[in-house]
Amino acid sequence: MLEQQVDRWAGESGTALRTRWQRDSVYAFGSVPSTNDLARELAEARAPAGSIVLCREQTAGRGRGGRSWSSPPGAGLYLSMLFRPAAGVVPPLVTVVAGVDLARELNRRFPGLGAAVKWPNDLMARDGKLGGILAEAAGSGDGGAFLIVGVGINVDPDRLPGHVTGAVALADCVGPVALIEVADAVVAGLERRLPRIPPSLDAASLDELDRLDWLRNRTVEHRLSDREPAVGLAAGIAPDGALLLRPRGGALRRVVAGSISVGGN
Repeated sequence: MLEQQVDRWAGESGTALRTRWQRDSVYAFGSVPSTNDLARELAEARAPAGSIVLCREQTAGRGRGGRSWSSPPGAGLYLSMLFRPAAGVVPPLVTVVAGVDLARELNRRFPGLGAAVKWPNDLMARDGKLGGILAEAAGSGDGGAFLIVGVGINVDPDRLPGHVTGAVALADCVGPVALIEVADAVVAGLERRLPRIPPSLDAASLDELDRLDWLRNRTVEHRLSDREPAVGLAAGIAPDGALLLRPRGGALRRVVAGSISVGGN
């Protein structure tokens, strides 16, 4: 697959991308099934931590729970990065930390965006879905343990397919942006804490998350496949990345799995 790399991505050569992000392992493609799958192949072949895979289009992009992620050419940024954590990581914590750091970096670079984090793995802006995060941990005898974090960011609303509902793009919020600048923000956001991800969020991190928590104080419905859905108030995020939910007429509970939707009867 590596022989299918493109000479230029977003107007930048491979050499320019490697220099820009200060690493040797940057792999840019045209159309691929999934950047996370390619990053996994590289990880199993002992690619170094910090390796980046990005493309113009994904034909089988996916989100959490195997849901499809529409990735047409020119509509967004599709990028995955490889990490090699020293210890086990808690899945909800990975996407929460990544979400906070990505929202923080996007807001810094694109004033007026107002990006926020929707537990467990969405980025929001203007009450629409701006992007998503997919974290996948695995390991093999030859490649060692690794973590792949893939990010999709909607950039150009005119290129998003019509069947995608509830989505918002960067250009909707701040006007036209250069794709390479979006990639810069994502790389910087992923590298803020994920290379040395903390075992839990400290007080300062929880304060920052509280300011960016899109679900907080909203009525939500929590659904597990084998249980009746629970409706309650989103009460914040725990230090380990779990969602805190206060059901109607019940005690505060921690949510680490299942799906969350806004609203409820």
